[in-house]
Amino acid sequence: MASFRHSVVFRMSAGYGALLLLSVALISTVFYIGTAGLLGRNIDTQLRSTSRHLVQVREQRGSDALVREIHNLLTDNQDSDTEIYLLLDADGHKLIGNLTAWPRPATIAEGLEKVDVERVGRQSSSRLLTYRFADGGMLLVGRDMQDVRELEHMVLVALGLGGLLAILLAGAGSILFRDQLQRQLKAIHHATTEIAAGRLDRRITIGASKDEFAVVARDVNDMLDEIERLMDTSRQVSNAIAHDLRTPLGRIRAALEQALRSPQRPERLPQAGQYAIDEIDGLITVLDKLLQIAEAESGVRRQSFETLPVRELLDDIIELYQPAAESLSIHLTHDVDGEPQILADRHLLANTLANLLDNAFKYAGHGATVDVRTVEANGMVAITVQDNGPGIPAAALSRATERFFRVDSSRHQRGNGLGLSIVAAVVSLHRGQLTLENTSPGLKVSMLLPAANLSKP
Repeated sequence: MASFRHSVVFRMSAGYGALLLLSVALISTVFYIGTAGLLGRNIDTQLRSTSRHLVQVREQRGSDALVREIHNLLTDNQDSDTEIYLLLDADGHKLIGNLTAWPRPATIAEGLEKVDVERVGRQSSSRLLTYRFADGGMLLVGRDMQDVRELEHMVLVALGLGGLLAILLAGAGSILFRDQLQRQLKAIHHATTEIAAGRLDRRITIGASKDEFAVVARDVNDMLDEIERLMDTSRQVSNAIAHDLRTPLGRIRAALEQALRSPQRPERLPQAGQYAIDEIDGLITVLDKLLQIAEAESGVRRQSFETLPVRELLDDIIELYQPAAESLSIHLTHDVDGEPQILADRHLLANTLANLLDNAFKYAGHGATVDVRTVEANGMVAITVQDNGPGIPAAALSRATERFFRVDSSRHQRGNGLGLSIVAAVVSLHRGQLTLENTSPGLKVSMLLPAANLSKP
């Protein structure tokens, strides 16, 4: 019970019920004041108007005329069950009226008062207005408030019944509200509990609902899809690392063991040692590339970002790769439209372009054409590297940036499948977008990076 009181569902349900009851109470108060209060003000206005009229009759036509006017009011069959009139002369004698006696003769004051009087042989709670004439005479104009009290009582009873109904509706609404919340939360809790137990394929059932819980459920499901994908990628990467490390280590061990057992041991040991060093250097290269990807994905390298002219960087890269292109009879061209600038890490971006050119040279092959283009538009700088080689099979295009992924047809070539993974990580670090597209023939790799004037570090 204590835990239920502290739950969000209980607090929201209780808050909903309390807010409904408060609203009903405020509306009831306004309604009561608006009815009973307005009725009382109208009665007071009517009493003042009648009193002024009677005073004017006496002042203009005398006491006898006032007596006749009061008599007419008492016998006109209008408001006969509620009207109160009493006129006294200067000596306190009753001239006319429907009250048995002047109420509280020693304490009555001029003005409006609520007074209990004896009217037509019965006690009556009335609203009275007293006026004292200059010669000592007294005029009392009033109204029996019994019907008003009965009306107020009826209003209070109605409001009480309405309040009771509101309490019942608030309770029912709170229970319904709680049940709806609990049903949604239990579905989420059930799914997350199973996921925590290791069933990563579990998802929250959404149905046709489009409410906030459905939005949260969709976001959680998307998050779980991404977690499952990352877990699969992690397992694949682990398997690939184990394979790529085990194979060269096995070769190193075999080469050293053969050299040690060979009759020409002194002659073969230096060769085996050099072979082991070359293989270990290859392993170090793989580990360095993995570290580059991890460093790019962590975002720490954004601290070294600077405004970088793309033309200057491309000129340096093309100049560096031109001799290699000539040795392979590769036609390497580049073009920069305008003077685009980006906010970037020069070393990372240069390494990314080098990876793309290495891939283009290796897979496009002897006599190919490699074209590098840079265009700035809509606050973005697009750097593309396109070759006319065999490209990547359409089925494998979506996996090309996965770590250690290699197309079957390229497994005979040296490499470890990390080049495009590094490119993707660096582009993501620069808050850009990487796209790969088969151009038949060839592959077009595009890096879309924010221009320096729009980038936010």
